[in-house]
Amino acid sequence: MPALIKKIKDDAKSVSITTDMWTARNGQEYIGVTCSYIDTKFNLNEITLTVNYVRYLHTAQHVAESLKEVFNEWNLRDKVFTITTDNAANMKKAIASMSNIRWQGCSAHTLQLIVGKALVPVKALIMRVKRLIEFLCAPSNLNVWRIYKKNIQIQI
Repeated sequence: MPALIKKIKDDAKSVSITTDMWTARNGQEYIGVTCSYIDTKFNLNEITLTVNYVRYLHTAQHVAESLKEVFNEWNLRDKVFTITTDNAANMKKAIASMSNIRWQGCSAHTLQLIVGKALVPVKALIMRVKRLIEFLCAPSNLNVWRIYKKNIQIQI
């Protein structure tokens, strides 16, 4: 790891960070932090800095402290230009508490939120169609449906 820290120190003028927090199936909470930078030869470098177990609530203060620990461990504090996170208020607030670092919301997360909100009005329609299909395909109704189709001469 010391060699990698030196490489980043020598090659990167600034770095971009991505981070996310999640809860595993066993209930343990984690934070992941990655670093991206372009070196002196214009090559994109991406490094996973840490995936750590989190023993406390995901408050803005705790998120900021966790990130600062990682930055100090990797000697990155003065090189961090921007941090990309989900759009959670605690993440925005954590980054806002760090001077001279810009926050960037994750575009994929933003798109997921937009699509999710757009689908709300059609969810009821989808459920009605699903119930209709289940009704029509139920064994008890299938024979009635076949007779009905035959009487009105529908070819399916």
